Amino acid sequence: MALINWYPGHIAKAQNTLKEQLKLIDFVLELVDARLPGGGRFDQTNRLLGEKPRVLVFTKSDLALADRTQAWVQFYRSQGLHVVTLNAQTGQGMPGLHKALEAEAARIRQKMIARGRLPRASRVMVVGMPNVGKSSLINKLAKRKAAQVGNKPGVTKSVSWIRLGKEIELLDTPGIIPPKLEDQELAIKLALVGSVSTEAYDPILLVPEALRLLEKYAPQTIADFEDPSIEGIARQRGFLRPGGELDLERTARELLHDIRTGALGPMSLDFSPKVQAALAAEAAEEVLVLEPPEAQ
Repeated sequence: MALINWYPGHIAKAQNTLKEQLKLIDFVLELVDARLPGGGRFDQTNRLLGEKPRVLVFTKSDLALADRTQAWVQFYRSQGLHVVTLNAQTGQGMPGLHKALEAEAARIRQKMIARGRLPRASRVMVVGMPNVGKSSLINKLAKRKAAQVGNKPGVTKSVSWIRLGKEIELLDTPGIIPPKLEDQELAIKLALVGSVSTEAYDPILLVPEALRLLEKYAPQTIADFEDPSIEGIARQRGFLRPGGELDLERTARELLHDIRTGALGPMSLDFSPKVQAALAAEAAEEVLVLEPPEAQ
């Protein structure tokens, strides 16, 4: 049985609507959580958007490891993508995003003029996984509360158009995730960055897997735990029920909250493609060493 299974009906319904809206779109603003720069981009999204031009935005960059983020930025730029790193809460990176949007909008206008058409506002679709920061970013771009904001996935439940001056119209969309979270490691990562509803899993069962992933990808976040297990953390934090029993429910919920909000420090849950390749080569060499010599 899967540890995490979540796909709200409103997201599935809205994604069908997105397919109908795509013919109206000039380019895409794709938001990716900087803590999940690889796993946060889904094949489903690529199939949905096709060849539409994109500006890739890494949100919540303050919650991610800077060197890991930069490695991913360089990777995506090497693929020809325009990449911007952003902290929508503080506004860091917004000038670069404005520049990218204006440049893309200008390119669209020139394309219309070259075809003998009267230029109009560029239509931009904003996409990304749940709770990636779409609504916060749109409100900053619009300089008003144009989209509903909440620190949980599923706040945006339908598509809506938002005007940015005379040159750009944004299409806000619900978050996109695969219809089936068959890759449970990815599902756990999504839960750790807040893209999966807390109702989709048992926190006590999730924590041991979360700690295993943190040990692999971001060991510095759990370095202060004397015993990095749910029981050890409960004892260290003094979370007890009446009678002295460990309060594992409270421990699990507060630990997952601390992970999501960055209280344990910045983390990145994906290695860069270069590091992944090096780890794969190292694992292959270990396998060769462990294989017995062929019988003579």
